[in-house]
Amino acid sequence: MPLTPQRPPTLERTRSVLWVLLGVILVLVFGVVSSHGQMSGRFGLDIVARRIPTTLTGEIKLDTPSEFVMLEFAIASKLVLTVPVGFADLSLDVAVNTAGPEHFVFKGNVALGEVDIYGLILEGVSVVPEIWFAVPFETVLDVNNLPNSVLIPPADTLFVRSAVTSTVTLAGFTLKQLLMFEDVNFPSPGSSYDPLYYPSQSPSLKPQYALGSLTTISWRAACGISISSVSGIDAAQAGKSVKGYSASGSVLPGNWFENISVGGISLGDIPCAGVMLYDAYLGVGVTVSVTQTMSGTVSFSAKLTETVSLGSSLTLFRHPSQWGGLSVSTSLGPFRVSARLDQLELTSLSAGFSSSLNLGSVTGTYGISASGLERGMTGLSMRLAIAQGMFSGNTSISFAQSAASFGFASLSTGIALRLSPGVITFQATFGRFGLTRAAVSTGVVF
Repeated sequence: MPLTPQRPPTLERTRSVLWVLLGVILVLVFGVVSSHGQMSGRFGLDIVARRIPTTLTGEIKLDTPSEFVMLEFAIASKLVLTVPVGFADLSLDVAVNTAGPEHFVFKGNVALGEVDIYGLILEGVSVVPEIWFAVPFETVLDVNNLPNSVLIPPADTLFVRSAVTSTVTLAGFTLKQLLMFEDVNFPSPGSSYDPLYYPSQSPSLKPQYALGSLTTISWRAACGISISSVSGIDAAQAGKSVKGYSASGSVLPGNWFENISVGGISLGDIPCAGVMLYDAYLGVGVTVSVTQTMSGTVSFSAKLTETVSLGSSLTLFRHPSQWGGLSVSTSLGPFRVSARLDQLELTSLSAGFSSSLNLGSVTGTYGISASGLERGMTGLSMRLAIAQGMFSGNTSISFAQSAASFGFASLSTGIALRLSPGVITFQATFGRFGLTRAAVSTGVVF
């Protein structure tokens, strides 16, 4: 008989503390709501269906088109609440799906505005603390070869992250400080793992908590020049994700980096090989980190005429330096055409057209875009959106290159009904082998 992994007592106590903390936060939030009688937010309920490949023999035969199919469903509910309490706005983001709870995120926004510290005026001062709890999920391929999201046992609600974001403006410089404390081992919901039990008794699969910091300093001059600096200590700019929620910045022990960029450097009008380049601008970016050598880019943009613009880039600190080619784009009324040249050879070409519709009480937009060159046409899409009163609809169809043939790729159609304060949306997407996804979404904004 297989043995079930035993949870250590310390882990059980930790989970008990987490549930107590969750309960305290919920009591505080609803207590504030009842005492102030004010709140805003959104409640949504989504039902999503997709086609299961039709079986013609004793084994699963994938992507067999048929008129009548079996469907599998997913149901998800999400609640977002914001409660003003005078000195701050408290918010709650909760999501649950067919498999169970996804995440609980609590956030506060303390906007202090202008602060005077012994004659030193600080503007735009705000502090945003937050705390995340989530259930670990992973992405897998099921028996029908369809992507699916499954719970990682024992599927307990765990602490994932706490962070504080502080923002202040002084003498035109804006300073943003993100301080994070999180479980760096928490499974990513978009990844797939070998049979996993989290947390387990294995040291590599236990929560590992660490601190990280991201500091951003930005400044913009009246002439248009902007300077930005991002510094990371035991952190990365890559975001942190749990099922149904994500935010920028994550803790990465042992990693540090410095990213400096300068943009909007005006070069004025420049004569080049008998051609005048108007409104030329230059941008420079340099990154230094412990995990990679120094890297940098120089970007350039200018106009040939009022409607024709071009741009290019050059990668620095490489041997040899790498030129990013030359892109040219132009607008002629509702038409827009862009092309890319590499080593003075035309490598890609795209064109688009968009316009508005005005049919009395019905308004909308429509457009078409195409791309390709070396292999002929590689992409073609058409779209239409209309609205009348509380009804609106949209549809889009796309064709793409697949292997050696060019053909139909997808058709998506949606209809929305707005009955203030509620919204009902119907959406269906069809692929080359029929229905791929259908959804009914309902929401109430209050």
